[in-house]
Amino acid sequence: MCDDYDQRIHTVVSRVLRVPADILHNDLRRGTLDEWDSLGHVVLVGALCEEFKVDISAGRALEMHTIGDIKRIIRELAD
Repeated sequence: MCDDYDQRIHTVVSRVLRVPADILHNDLRRGTLDEWDSLGHVVLVGALCEEFKVDISAGRALEMHTIGDIKRIIRELAD
């Protein structure tokens, strides 16, 4: 099931990492895409903060290992 949060997260990740949204899935891990390196992760976290109007601490950003982790953390912070 893909809800509004999922769709928005996929859109942000796709735009920031410059990859097609259809390759994104919950188990996709940081580092498996060339674009999702340490710098890409920092830029992605900033874009997620802006999109969802949340403050993601450094600790929470480090917990974002997969797309599924991103979804879980964004939901926790946005609710």
